[in-house]
Amino acid sequence: MTGFELRMTKEAERQMQGIIQNPAKIGLKKQLQKALGHLSRNPMHAGLHSHPVEAFDRAYQVKVFSSYVQNRTPQAHRILWAYGPKTGQITVWAVIPHY
Repeated sequence: MTGFELRMTKEAERQMQGIIQNPAKIGLKKQLQKALGHLSRNPMHAGLHSHPVEAFDRAYQVKVFSSYVQNRTPQAHRILWAYGPKTGQITVWAVIPHY
């Protein structure tokens, strides 16, 4: 397998469209596209700094990860995601400013 199929929740799709359609967020749009590319090829790519978020694990009974879209930026954006539902898939739950 050469990568993962990325699936988006409706909420993640809405959040990404808000970034993509906003001309003031062109830099964030490019960073998001790059991060999603890394995520689909290698979810543990060093630039993503992917790590599990234990609070979500307990709440949703699934291992949820946080990956960087931005770094060293106030309110830096993160991608919240989980493996599945099928082998070879990743579901993006949200694209949000750092929580």
